[in-house]
Amino acid sequence: MHTIEIPVRYAETDMMGIVYHSNYLVYLEIARTELIKSLGLDYKEMEETGYVSPVTNVNLDYKRSLTYGDVAHVSVWIDHYDGLRTIYGYEVKNAEGQLAVSAKTTHVVVKKENFRPIRLPKVFPNWHAIYEQVRAEDAVLVSN
Repeated sequence: MHTIEIPVRYAETDMMGIVYHSNYLVYLEIARTELIKSLGLDYKEMEETGYVSPVTNVNLDYKRSLTYGDVAHVSVWIDHYDGLRTIYGYEVKNAEGQLAVSAKTTHVVVKKENFRPIRLPKVFPNWHAIYEQVRAEDAVLVSN
């Protein structure tokens, strides 16, 4: 699990001072790219070789509002990985540790030129090895 802090900026809120719902997707993306960076991987390098990782599904469950001036504590982890599909799990909490949003995003890696999905072990064996290692470590943590 990787956690980052994001200050809620005025521009991210609506007329009531509440974070506009679509801005949570930006928070999730920032956290996800930071998780990937913390694992020693880089989306930009993937894109430079002709591949991208689009979101194929998003599920957000809103529990409470964050408002201007709050700090969003965004945690992200690899919830599921099978070599083709990666599902990231997220929790967005306020400074008091209260859950504001829980979410999952599903991703596949595709060739830019035709958007055909690829299997990570074949094209990006380093990503695969790291994701498998993280998955194994998480399984040990869960069983303890």
